[in-house]
Amino acid sequence: MNARTVPLVPRYPRLSSHLKAQLEAITPSIDGELEYYPCLVRLNDGTEMDRVYVVSEEQYVRQWILYPDQDSGKVEVRIGDVVSIIESPSRLPARFANELYRAGESGMGYTVFTVVFSKRFGLFPSRRDFVSGNAIDFIEYPPGRGPDDVTAVLPHVGRRDAGFRPGPKYSWCIFSE
Repeated sequence: MNARTVPLVPRYPRLSSHLKAQLEAITPSIDGELEYYPCLVRLNDGTEMDRVYVVSEEQYVRQWILYPDQDSGKVEVRIGDVVSIIESPSRLPARFANELYRAGESGMGYTVFTVVFSKRFGLFPSRRDFVSGNAIDFIEYPPGRGPDDVTAVLPHVGRRDAGFRPGPKYSWCIFSE
């Protein structure tokens, strides 16, 4: 029996009905069995945090095996400190993130991709090359661009000489079902 088949004893609280309704208003990105909800959360002290993945504990552990507090590379936001959840303004639109997840990683533990932005103000469409770990929903948008400007993603495409932009730092917020 491995870590993926051991019955899970929940370590995290359930979502309140208020937070559950807010989360259900967000279209998740899907990587296999894991639904990623790329969010901006407001904490009970009034702080807003962007680039937070809100995910089910069971799905998270199945995918990542270790809890965020057991992985020195991960930062965690406690669901008990969250008072509101909205979709992150820094996320790739779900359909494009899903396309990247379906394409899989580019190499061991990383994903290279290009984001194509719409033509604007008579300019040609622009592109940006990114490299990220296996969670790819958040990017640094160019000035004046945002999720509505994304027209395509090109999995496994990018020019090293153009300079890959690394994915920004993000946090995890886990809840039990």
